[in-house]
Amino acid sequence: MTLTFFRKSLIQFILTSISIVLIGSLPYLFFNMKSQVDVLMMIEKKELNNTLFLQDTIVFNVQEYGLHMWNTVKRMTTGGMGEYYESGRYYSLFPELLELFTKSMMYLILGLILGLAVAVVMTILIMSLSSKVRKFPKMILFVLESLPDIFIILILQLLIIWIYKKTDLLLFNITSTLDGEPVLLPILVLSLLPGIYVTKYLLLAFEYEEKQPYVKLALSKGLSKWTILFVHMFRNSVLTLFNHFKSIFTFALANLLMLEIIFDIEGFMTFIYKNSVLNPEILTISLFLVFVPFFIVFTIIQWVLESKFLQWGGTLD
Repeated sequence: MTLTFFRKSLIQFILTSISIVLIGSLPYLFFNMKSQVDVLMMIEKKELNNTLFLQDTIVFNVQEYGLHMWNTVKRMTTGGMGEYYESGRYYSLFPELLELFTKSMMYLILGLILGLAVAVVMTILIMSLSSKVRKFPKMILFVLESLPDIFIILILQLLIIWIYKKTDLLLFNITSTLDGEPVLLPILVLSLLPGIYVTKYLLLAFEYEEKQPYVKLALSKGLSKWTILFVHMFRNSVLTLFNHFKSIFTFALANLLMLEIIFDIEGFMTFIYKNSVLNPEILTISLFLVFVPFFIVFTIIQWVLESKFLQWGGTLD
């Protein structure tokens, strides 16, 4: 089982790595990127006022695409991606990119941990209710899930401003100030939707487990409902939750850019957004910077969970 699992994981790693290189070099397949970057640099240096006299068409340049992929891989494996262009000069890419990555991942990980913890508690509390009473909190979850992320962020910011006007009490910083960048509110906002999704998936898993024969057997033996919820049902739902959690992580990562822009945070995602046009290779190396550590972490967690699940006598079907 272990050899099969890691062989499958290695194949996934290789295929995803190839996909990242293909995606990172994609502009070179459809555009004359060398000319595009030269023109953008001239505009940035104010050597060119407009580009109305220039004509650029969509092309299909397989040779340039393949050459850029090869050069990108070569530079990454030999440590050649050490600089990026901004404001008329070249800057060192490291350690700045790693520092921004660490800061943004702190927001992301703390937000996911908070969302996960609240979701587990909420699921246990909802499952302790009767089937009829559960319909109300499930309806609230459905409504919250349908709200756009930016709407939730703006509502929270307006609520904090309203409380500050009424009481002179500033609960959280809602944007960057001279004293530093906001921390608590972005983490809270980032935890909301992942927490809602985790609660939704956990409820589905718990309600499925609730119908299994072992639950009735445990109740007949005198085990309390809380013991069955915390120990047996939660244990059997962990693997299902983890499989959904990987997609929730991707969803939260996508929201990180919007979060950094709205809260005026100089982070990893805004760095990519601002600099990847003039430095297309930044997108590729940034994707690898996110993909590699989290792929390793998720692979190890999945291996541990599946090993434990088999020990508990479950099936992976």
